[in-house]
Amino acid sequence: MNLLGKSLPPLASLLPFEAAARLESFSRAADELHITQAAVSRQIRGLEEDLGVALFDRRNRAVFLTPEGRQLGLVVNAALNQISSVAESLRGAARRHQVVLLSQLCEAFYWLMPRLSRFHQRHPDIEIQVVTTTQPLTEFGGHFDVALH
Repeated sequence: MNLLGKSLPPLASLLPFEAAARLESFSRAADELHITQAAVSRQIRGLEEDLGVALFDRRNRAVFLTPEGRQLGLVVNAALNQISSVAESLRGAARRHQVVLLSQLCEAFYWLMPRLSRFHQRHPDIEIQVVTTTQPLTEFGGHFDVALH
């Protein structure tokens, strides 16, 4: 019998909760997760109902962690960071021959793409993953190994 599944809170609510607890803001958590503030609020309300305790004090458009919220926040943050760390190390092992190349959309389309076939013929063991952006490269928040500017 799976006792763990019955004792855990809804897992989908943990990421919104962790972000809201860390940032002490449902709106900033929503921006970080690219979802609506109402979705964050709904996930946290469901988590509070599941646990039977208030995790946040809601006052005048601001939220503050309760002692129970602070306790859960520390544990969830540590657990998610540990999962993230293991996942990154596993990805790293799987991507030893992968290079993530960041480029502006125009450079990638007009300059890089015509040359990738030739590179792949010369270096078939290297996988190039091209990530493009229309924003300045300095504002890119994701992972990349090399940037073409």
